[in-house]
Amino acid sequence: MTVPAWPVTLPKFFTATSYDEGGADNVLRSETSIGPAKTRRRTTANVWIQSGQMVMSYAEYGDFLTFVQDSISDGAKAFTFPDRLGGSDLLVRLKEPHKATLDGNSWVVSFSLEVLP
Repeated sequence: MTVPAWPVTLPKFFTATSYDEGGADNVLRSETSIGPAKTRRRTTANVWIQSGQMVMSYAEYGDFLTFVQDSISDGAKAFTFPDRLGGSDLLVRLKEPHKATLDGNSWVVSFSLEVLP
């Protein structure tokens, strides 16, 4: 089975001013009766979050909607997405439905991605 790829017709990155990234919640803490809490790593493979906005033309927004609905089944399937730092593409999944607002002749599309291990 082939993993869908982020369409080349769409912007590659979130706008710099909107980009947000959150680290993985990957530490378990257990309180002790005396002294500092015990901690341990949950897993060696955890998800982390990327979110932001992309500015798209009407045509690009149409391509985005087609990709979401047809290629990734409304966000149920994982897909590859360009790495902001220039590394190999990331395997991601939509965290929640996107939001879009019309700003003049452009669409401002907001969404969050779970970066998968």
